Amino acid sequence: MNRKRRSGLMHCIVVLALVLAVGISHAQNTARINRVSFTGSVGQSKIGLTLLVNGAGVITGGHYFYAKDLKDIPLTAGTQSTGIVLFEPEGGQFALRFKGNGSEGGKPLDFHNSVGMEGRWMKNDSSYPVVLRMQQSSEGLANARWYEGVTSESDAAFEARVQCFYKAVLAGDRATAVRYIDFPLRVNQNGKGRTLRTAAEVSAQWDLIFTPACIDAFKQAMPHDMFVHNGQAMLGNGVAWFGAKGAQVINIP
Repeated sequence: MNRKRRSGLMHCIVVLALVLAVGISHAQNTARINRVSFTGSVGQSKIGLTLLVNGAGVITGGHYFYAKDLKDIPLTAGTQSTGIVLFEPEGGQFALRFKGNGSEGGKPLDFHNSVGMEGRWMKNDSSYPVVLRMQQSSEGLANARWYEGVTSESDAAFEARVQCFYKAVLAGDRATAVRYIDFPLRVNQNGKGRTLRTAAEVSAQWDLIFTPACIDAFKQAMPHDMFVHNGQAMLGNGVAWFGAKGAQVINIP
C-alpha cells in the first residue's frame, strides 16, 4: 500500500472515530433518567440518598450523604435475589429491599409502587439498620444540573446560599439571614399569609416567624438535593422555599 493510500485510510479512520465519539457523547447528553431521592437513617445517623434509574429500572449511579456534613458519597449498584445492593468506595455497602404500603396489590415492588426501602448498612464488622422514605422521583437528562429549573448558577453555589440562610436561622443570626432573602418574603401560617418587604421588617418579626415549631422544622431539614417545583427549591417538608436569589417563602408549622 503506497503512502497516499495509507494516508487516505488513516484519514477515514480518524473521521469515523470522531463521528462515533460525537454520537456517543450526544446519546449520553440526551439520555433520560429518573432521580429518585430518599431521606432516612443509618443507625442513629440521618442521611439522604439519591439514585439514578434508567428507563429499564436499572440503577446507573447515585450517592448518599450524612446530614452532619452533606458530603456526597458515591454509590454503585448490584442486585441480589431479594433487593438492591449499593457499594461505596471505602468498602461500605447497603443491602436494601423495597417497602410498600399495601397498595401494590401483590405486584413485585419497585421504584414506581414502593414508598421506601429498608435493610442494613455494613462495613467490616459493623452493621446498622437502614430506613429510607422516598421523597421524590423526577425525570430529566442524565447530565442536567439538579437546580437547572431554579437558577443558572452551579448547584454548589445555589446550595451554599441556602445553607448560609439555614445555618443563620438556626443560630438566630438575623443580620446574616436577611442577606439571603429574596424580598419580598411571603410568610404563611394557619392558612393566612403576610408579605415582608425589608430586612428591618424580618428582624422586627423574627420571633413571630422563626417560632420553636419553625426552628424544629429547620432542624429536621437537610439543605441538599432539595425538591424542585415551579422554579423554586423546597427545604425539608416545605418550611422554606428558595428562588435563584434566596429565600422567598417561609411556611410556619
